[in-house]
Amino acid sequence: MRRKYSWPLIVLCSVVVISLAWVSEDRLWGQKVETGALSAAAGDSYEFQLELEGLPVEVYSECSGLGSSNEIDEDMSWTDAGFPITQKTPGALQWHNIRLRREGPGSTNVWMWRKALEDGSLSNTIRNGSITMVRPGSSEPLARWDFHNGWAARLVFDGTTEELTIVHEGLDYLGVGESLAPPARRR
Repeated sequence: MRRKYSWPLIVLCSVVVISLAWVSEDRLWGQKVETGALSAAAGDSYEFQLELEGLPVEVYSECSGLGSSNEIDEDMSWTDAGFPITQKTPGALQWHNIRLRREGPGSTNVWMWRKALEDGSLSNTIRNGSITMVRPGSSEPLARWDFHNGWAARLVFDGTTEELTIVHEGLDYLGVGESLAPPARRR
């Protein structure tokens, strides 16, 4: 490339980069901003309340795995012009395992739930439940997820932290905000 074309190209690229930084990476042109969305700053902390059918609420400081994904099926086909193309379609649905962590061991309720599975009593271990996100010291729900047919696949205490892994058959996200009803007592 000739030198006389490089300076305008550099200026143009700089303007594009500055424009993108000004618009911000959080909002792209033409996208609507979801109202009522939960926003979290880096220093925010939350508690996650685990409620299981028939057991008292347990509180955890960390939660992950509230979601799902699909496998991607790839099929080869041919265009009218004879060129090969790969078509991707959604495959099998997978629910992510829910992982809850807290400092120190909690009450014996979760340990007894896991023990029932260790003893081979699968029918007594499969439970519906919910995860409710709250600010520490508050009972006001910020967000809530209900899971179906969950069981304790893993429960480990490593000397400082207890970690519980729940496998389940489905997850419902019930919403965000103050209008979110507190978990209903199940029988």
